[in-house]
Amino acid sequence: MKNVEIFDLYDLLMEQLRDLYDGEQQQLEILPKLDELADSFELEEIVEYHRKETIRQKDRLEKIFRLLKEEPEGESCDGIKGLIRETLKLARRCKNPEVRDASIITSLQHINHYEMAGYGTAIAYAKQLNRHDLAELLLETLREEKASDMGLSEIAENHINPDAKWSFIVEKAGKEKV
Repeated sequence: MKNVEIFDLYDLLMEQLRDLYDGEQQQLEILPKLDELADSFELEEIVEYHRKETIRQKDRLEKIFRLLKEEPEGESCDGIKGLIRETLKLARRCKNPEVRDASIITSLQHINHYEMAGYGTAIAYAKQLNRHDLAELLLETLREEKASDMGLSEIAENHINPDAKWSFIVEKAGKEKV
């Protein structure tokens, strides 16, 4: 769809909501690919949980569109599109499965941070427009995104990154013996 002109804060809110909606849809397409690329069971579990959570977040956005009597389609989230492209490019460059898992976590966190900024902005717009009902729904998603980010950091610090570091040490030791 052609970009629609923005005249007021409501229009800007709609642009942001459509951007978020498209971003959630794009993630639903990429998460199965990341699950295939993931090596560790813990990361596969997190990717699957994130997929289910993304479905709930998309449904929540659809509820907001119904409340506003608006259509969700129309805006393409080029930011998420670029992050997804970089995610796949980086993961495919990683030849070691443990390092690839670390790269997947990095990429998921980049996507989460993009979304957190978008949801935070949409919340601010909704409040300014006295649509606290919408702000509450959006805040629920923002809280989920923050919790997801913390969970990704925890698994990275406690499992994935140490495994990636260990694989480097083992590989380096093997090369020194040659």
